[in-house]
Amino acid sequence: MDYRPGIEKWLSSNSDEILQALSELIKIKTVNVPPGGNEKPGQEYLYNRVCRYIPEKDIDVFEVDDVKGIREHPLFFPTSDGRPKVYKNRPNIVARLSGSSGKRSIAFSGHMDVMPVYSEEWKVFSDPFSGKVKDGKMYGRGSMDMKSGTLAGFMALKCIKELGINLKGDVYAESVVDEENGGVNGTVAARLRYPDIDFAILSEPSGLVAGVETIGGTDWKASVNVGGPGGFGLDQELANPVYRIAKIANALEKYDNKLKKIKAPKTFTDEQHIRLLTFQIYSGGSNYMESGAVHLAGHLFFWFEAFAGTPEEKYRKDFLDFMESELLKYDEFKDNFPKFETVIRFLEGHKTDTLHPAMQSIRKAYSTLGLKYAEKGLGIACDAFAFRKAVNTDVIVIGPEGGNAHGTDEWVDIKSFFNLIKIMVLTAIDYCG
Repeated sequence: MDYRPGIEKWLSSNSDEILQALSELIKIKTVNVPPGGNEKPGQEYLYNRVCRYIPEKDIDVFEVDDVKGIREHPLFFPTSDGRPKVYKNRPNIVARLSGSSGKRSIAFSGHMDVMPVYSEEWKVFSDPFSGKVKDGKMYGRGSMDMKSGTLAGFMALKCIKELGINLKGDVYAESVVDEENGGVNGTVAARLRYPDIDFAILSEPSGLVAGVETIGGTDWKASVNVGGPGGFGLDQELANPVYRIAKIANALEKYDNKLKKIKAPKTFTDEQHIRLLTFQIYSGGSNYMESGAVHLAGHLFFWFEAFAGTPEEKYRKDFLDFMESELLKYDEFKDNFPKFETVIRFLEGHKTDTLHPAMQSIRKAYSTLGLKYAEKGLGIACDAFAFRKAVNTDVIVIGPEGGNAHGTDEWVDIKSFFNLIKIMVLTAIDYCG
């Protein structure tokens, strides 16, 4: 049976409502600010929409700590930069469209939290949470990463339900908390609570590329302390941690150049390489009025990546061995070596089993829609690894086209967003039908 005409008609009839929902969701400031987050208002908005077409008995609203034993689970990461994670009033939402036999099952997964908005000026629309449209793009923090992808999963359920398509298998849509800033505990909680889901589409932005591989990585902190009393005095040598920080920064640049020489797996383009980004250098305050004291300490925050299959132990050892070989050339580090530590979990890369039966349903959906299909590696780190590592749910990353995730003027392409809903609906019908 050709379901495409019915899906197209349904989307056309409901397009205004869907776009309004996405706009309103973007306007809700569900910012992740470790050790906590403000996802609850967004989750409540989503719940109030979903309960109009999914029975309340099939909507599960739960907090991370409602999952028994989760804090003892090996995948639970309890801190962010040393501060204990807080999950009170940060609920996950999982909605289920029940099938007749409960055989195959698929989930559409997304996260509600978004990155903070920093001091940069937004230019297309001055409000970073506008949810406004211009030239076929909707703008706002989280539009691309990833409220559009998250909402698409719930709209796919609504489409299947209202078209009266009866499936044998269960179809789930979920919105989890705390994915940004290396969180992932919300995803782990959902996996442990629903361990028997066969397959998932994770809607991180991919430009509708079928992301069969993702990279990994983590954030690091390098700290220096030069010692001494601090302050000025006659014939007193002045402390200067900035010189040491500069030497560390130079060593990081060398390591970045080394990483660029590592050949990418075949699913990636030849241009893809793993990267190192130094995103904060600090010592002595943030403005001139704070600079009067003689500061003794400083730090750098940086991120660097690894391809899927790189063990965390090797990732750490290679880096620390390199830094030791570079920095011990300097006398000031021989008796006072910098402290290197990770501040978030190690996000592992993920590889999808491309022989999984759900993959054939995805390929068929693209073909039915006349969309270009490509299976590629994606240069993003996300929570995909937690699906198969926590339970036995395989996952692929398929999300809409957009731009400037985590940055100014973040946007999502509206046509791509609607195509994602179509892909989800057709995949669910074929795989669970």
